[in-house]
Amino acid sequence: CTGNIMASNPELCLTVEEWREKFGNWIREPHPEALLNATIFFDFRVLYGDEKLAYKLRHWLLSMTGGNPSFLKAMATNALDVAPPLGKIRDFITDDDPKHPGTIDLKKFGARLFVDAARVLALRTGVEATSTAQRLRQSGSRIGMPAEELSAMADGFHFIQLLRLRHQHLDTDHGAPGDNLVKPDVLNELDRRILKEAFRQARKIQLRLKLDYQV
Repeated sequence: CTGNIMASNPELCLTVEEWREKFGNWIREPHPEALLNATIFFDFRVLYGDEKLAYKLRHWLLSMTGGNPSFLKAMATNALDVAPPLGKIRDFITDDDPKHPGTIDLKKFGARLFVDAARVLALRTGVEATSTAQRLRQSGSRIGMPAEELSAMADGFHFIQLLRLRHQHLDTDHGAPGDNLVKPDVLNELDRRILKEAFRQARKIQLRLKLDYQV
């Protein structure tokens, strides 16, 4: 991991009390680095060991963020840094980088949009789930979003994830390193239509953040 976010990093092998102090500092002073850390570490989940420690930390974290509108607004603003790659004339806005012409990074401009928005809603409403689809459904229902709307957003997120995995599988099958860069022009018509709708769903969830936090 280039960011050294691993168990081998002693700075990340902390007690519950030490994680509380670290998380509390990020919440009280949401500068850019703190917000970046929050997007990574607030999605922690139990893999091994005493599950009660993680549940205890999650409960404390939600109690800190749910009543902190300034922090949530900072997180929402951060989540809106990237917009869905939908064009006004053409269906999609693709990368103009000469190394990757005509591509869309489905992680940066697709999955991340849902993940970041769902995280903000979960922190706001006290949802303990770390799955993006569960966060959307549970937190969205708590703030009164229609079930069919939430289902469409989850479906959009799942399609983008499916497209990423399918692309990576085909790449590695041909000996190339897998990545998230998909060329919409080479997709079949059905996949293009569904991808466009998935990006529209990402735009809807971002619009919800804009309205809720006036950013």
